[in-house]
Amino acid sequence: MIIARIFPKKSQNFKNAKPFFQKIGDSMDSGGWIRLFSLWTLIVAGIVLNMDFENRYVYWSWSGWESGFVKLVVASVVYFYFLNPNNLWVIGSKRLQNKEIIIHAVIAFILLIFGYVGLDSMIPNFFGIFPYVTAFLSCLLIFQFPLILDEDKGVWNYFDWNNKVQYFSLSLILMIASVFLGVFLDDPIMSTAGAVSVAFPLVGLIWPNHVRHLQRARFFPLFTFAMFLCVRAPWFLIPLSILFFLIRTINYFRFGIVYPSFGVDFLEE
Repeated sequence: MIIARIFPKKSQNFKNAKPFFQKIGDSMDSGGWIRLFSLWTLIVAGIVLNMDFENRYVYWSWSGWESGFVKLVVASVVYFYFLNPNNLWVIGSKRLQNKEIIIHAVIAFILLIFGYVGLDSMIPNFFGIFPYVTAFLSCLLIFQFPLILDEDKGVWNYFDWNNKVQYFSLSLILMIASVFLGVFLDDPIMSTAGAVSVAFPLVGLIWPNHVRHLQRARFFPLFTFAMFLCVRAPWFLIPLSILFFLIRTINYFRFGIVYPSFGVDFLEE
């Protein structure tokens, strides 16, 4: 991370900047900025699904980026002023009850529809949306194991592995189901991104309990789907990158760690 080289953790400039970023970070946590990744990815999945329905071979298209950005802004406003204050979109912050899982699935379905519909396509492709909801539920079950940051060591921990087999098994089944549905519906994004993502709940299921498997299973499926969507809607890389590096910078000055990150913690529990 470039900012870590410019501001080493032991430097005076790092210490001077830390209080400022600490205040921003507190607002970031209370606002749940990191959950925008899942919110935005669902909306863009709906947009790309519509693009695929109109043109099976669309690739790297900047068409419709204006309406795409508007949809992300509208959804973000709804999230900050309604969903987050009412604890309706709290992925990763706690273990959800069955009712809360259903609520998240319904919201995900609405976000996909919101992304799909436009002036030229007011009726969404419900069959095409279904496998994305299935994949979302698969990822949501992995987030039933919230990670806790050890601020002194700068590593993530999780020690309550109750119902791990049930959650990871169901997550694996749902992701495999979404792949087969993607193949059946001739959806290359769903089938390919889903196939890549199958490995992560599988590894978490069969390998011994360790936070690194949980970190991979939480981060990489969402990242994989987002990158596959960007192949068709490259403009999505812009808000994704801004949010990604903004949160990383704030967390670096707060805790001295690089997060979100592609890396994992290898310390034994």
